Amino acid sequence: MKKLIQFVTASVLLIAVAQKANASILIEPVVGYTLSSNFVSDKADLDANGTGLSYGGRLGWQNLGLQVGLDYLSSSIDLDDKDVKDPLAMSEFAAFVGYEFPLFLRAYAGYIFSATAETKATNGTKAEFSEGSGMKAGLGFSLLAMLDVNLEYRKGSFGELAYNGTDSGFETDYSAYMLSFSLPFNI
Repeated sequence: MKKLIQFVTASVLLIAVAQKANASILIEPVVGYTLSSNFVSDKADLDANGTGLSYGGRLGWQNLGLQVGLDYLSSSIDLDDKDVKDPLAMSEFAAFVGYEFPLFLRAYAGYIFSATAETKATNGTKAEFSEGSGMKAGLGFSLLAMLDVNLEYRKGSFGELAYNGTDSGFETDYSAYMLSFSLPFNI
């Protein structure tokens, strides 16, 4: 009986150490293009669509196929609203979880816990969006050993819209589709 307990204990420790050895740090720079985005606020009379460039990255932990970590994305969106002068500068921070399947496919989802954006109107008014949150989901395909192509959907809302520093009390909803390229490194 004592040998069985020692064998089970040694087996559990070996499995735990082996799994620890497979764990790695995930570093993944991302460059993408927002194919379609929509910003809507009924009270602020805003309904604008746009496209633009995005960049950012993921930093996290990976064990076998499971990925967990933080995600940052910065976007410059050209809106089709005649009252908007400058591109919308937007940044998002998210926590994500994903799984990399053996067949060159990865699925991931995240919770956007902080999002901000700002732009300038043609009349010089500065519009600042803050207190943003939402969700994101995506699929990634590995083309080469180090290059992934990702299609991502984001949906969220900004709890506050301020004009020239004065809170308007208006909320703004947004959604976006992004096609991106990433280089996942496991250290």
